[in-house]
Amino acid sequence: MVANIAAAANKLDIETDVSLTEAREVVLDTADEEELSSKYQDVEFVLGDDLNAGKGVLHLTTRRVVWVSSAAGGPALALRYPQIVMHAVSRDPSSYSRPCIYLQLDEGSEDMDMGGGEEDEEGEEGAGDVSAEVRLVPGDESKVDDMFKVLCDCAALNPDSEVEGEGDFFFDEAEVMAGLDPAIRAEVMAERLAGGMELADGEEGEEGGSGAPEDLQALVGDDPSRFEDDDEEEEGAPQPASNGR
Repeated sequence: MVANIAAAANKLDIETDVSLTEAREVVLDTADEEELSSKYQDVEFVLGDDLNAGKGVLHLTTRRVVWVSSAAGGPALALRYPQIVMHAVSRDPSSYSRPCIYLQLDEGSEDMDMGGGEEDEEGEEGAGDVSAEVRLVPGDESKVDDMFKVLCDCAALNPDSEVEGEGDFFFDEAEVMAGLDPAIRAEVMAERLAGGMELADGEEGEEGGSGAPEDLQALVGDDPSRFEDDDEEEEGAPQPASNGR
């Protein structure tokens, strides 16, 4: 099973060579200014529909989603936020039997055929057909909303360079609105709004103003009519006097 998990993770570009301390704590990448935001015990990591890596500790850092198996010598798996094209709260039992955080990876806008059951690089079967999806399933269902909020906050720190400025990460709005606790949802929306306002403030001129009046004055100079529409000039121009005909 461990070999199958590792093979499937590698094919989905999920990192399997995660640096850990002797106590199996995640070694943070200080060069990338990585910090631990929160961690959760007894979270299952499920690849595809049912490839379950078992229970472990979920670490949500400012750069990665890292899951470390609770089993001695068990796997440790890591995702970087730009790999995640959608994240959502899932409480629909027809999608999964328990409430969880659903992640769709960048390879998986549609289910992926990862080889049709052929042997993987390690000679194990069972990792060939897996969709590019991950489910993070807490043992305590009440943790789902808090996990989602922290995930949103951390994801917002890592915008995809290809879609920068078009909003960050990328959750299924219908699922979130239906499943997220109203108080948590309001808090997330308020933080996103505040972040947008801070960005707007940061774009002001060096002296705290927008600089727009000064820029306009520099362009207009001593000729305020230079940017008037030609049609408007024609309409406002004096008409030739009638010759009486």
